[in-house]
Amino acid sequence: MSLSEKIFRNTAFRLLLMRENQVSALDHFSFLMKSQYWEKQQLLDFQWTCLKKLLVHAYNHTEYYKLIMNERGLTPDSLKSFDDLRKLPVLTREITHERKDQFIADKFEKSKLQKFSSGGTTGQRAELFRDKESFNIKSGASWRNESWMGRMPSDKMALIWPAAMDIDKSESFKTRFKYRKLMRAVVYNAGSLNEASLSYIQKDLLDFNPNFLKVFPTALYGFLEYIVANKLPLPKLKAVMATGEPLYEYQKIFFEETLQCPVYDMYGSREVGNTASECQNRDGMHIAMETSYVEFVDKNKPVEFGTEGEILVTDLTNYGFPLLRYAINDYGIPLDRSCSCGRGLMMMDNAVGRLMDFVYRADGSKILGHVLAISLTLEGPPVGQMQVVQNSFTNFIIRITDDPAPNQDTYDYITAEMKKLVAGDVTIDFEIVKQI
Repeated sequence: MSLSEKIFRNTAFRLLLMRENQVSALDHFSFLMKSQYWEKQQLLDFQWTCLKKLLVHAYNHTEYYKLIMNERGLTPDSLKSFDDLRKLPVLTREITHERKDQFIADKFEKSKLQKFSSGGTTGQRAELFRDKESFNIKSGASWRNESWMGRMPSDKMALIWPAAMDIDKSESFKTRFKYRKLMRAVVYNAGSLNEASLSYIQKDLLDFNPNFLKVFPTALYGFLEYIVANKLPLPKLKAVMATGEPLYEYQKIFFEETLQCPVYDMYGSREVGNTASECQNRDGMHIAMETSYVEFVDKNKPVEFGTEGEILVTDLTNYGFPLLRYAINDYGIPLDRSCSCGRGLMMMDNAVGRLMDFVYRADGSKILGHVLAISLTLEGPPVGQMQVVQNSFTNFIIRITDDPAPNQDTYDYITAEMKKLVAGDVTIDFEIVKQI
């Protein structure tokens, strides 16, 4: 790290974080950079201490967990091991959506919590909340993951991102200056891949000149197809981190051949933040044990190492809106081995069961499946799970689960949104199903 980089990080960057009430993120980052090299048992002991503290808090300060534990004859003291946590039910997006106010801890004012929406990639949205210190801890954890590909906080990074809800839409000089000159992280909206947006991203990347990219793989793949086809230049990059959806081998090969830099895989979600990531060895993902407790289960029983199971995450940081045994709607594989990098963190396989596809417009431009899911579920009447099948540029089958029961308003809203997304008339056959 150059002297100028050190000065910037310890002055302008720190002052900005202080102004945004985020400076503690640097302290959390410093702690996590040390704790990653603890022995596995020390990490497990720390994780259990965090989990017990969260259980006591959730029981004493949230209506939902008080009810759930009382119904089962449980108290925080009666849960004496990680295995005992399975006595609590699996938490789903549907439950957090239907009973969200019961999750808000009475020690926090709802208006002061950060509000966000679940990823919605399965078609089921949920409005969730996070307290400020949890956000700062997750920022520190994110910086640690990024450090494994060589990026330190405030190193220049561009995000090619399809989730419009994560993007500050302000075009003011103040906002541009904050992100480009102080945070040194610029987010590009890649939800709709067309000639205009692709051209803008390419030109602005050359102007911003980042050292690192953080991307959704399908968004980067579409962008690089455009770059290769038109033989356009890009900045010289040190590394790329892929997140938000599975990174497939053919994508990784294409990225590395095109960008001439290593690509790292990171697993996380909007609900619980960064959960696991590859280190410099890129041989499996290290689980962030200090901030998350991750289970891999089949019918609520832990699977064997090397066996696929449903991923449940307990966020050890969010005291404003506790999430215990939260079902991400993904599947993963726990690994019973350590990494030669020396980190004591438990590991999981890169193979995570989540799938995203494109929807194509008649002009050949693409809409990411992630964007489609958000657009169809973020507003409008509540819907259950949803599946979109494209038969042609204008003909679709949309399957929706029957709870909550869709009505004409649901159909009208989805049809109107689809017309906006594909920029033309559409024909939609709706099918109501029990499950998807």
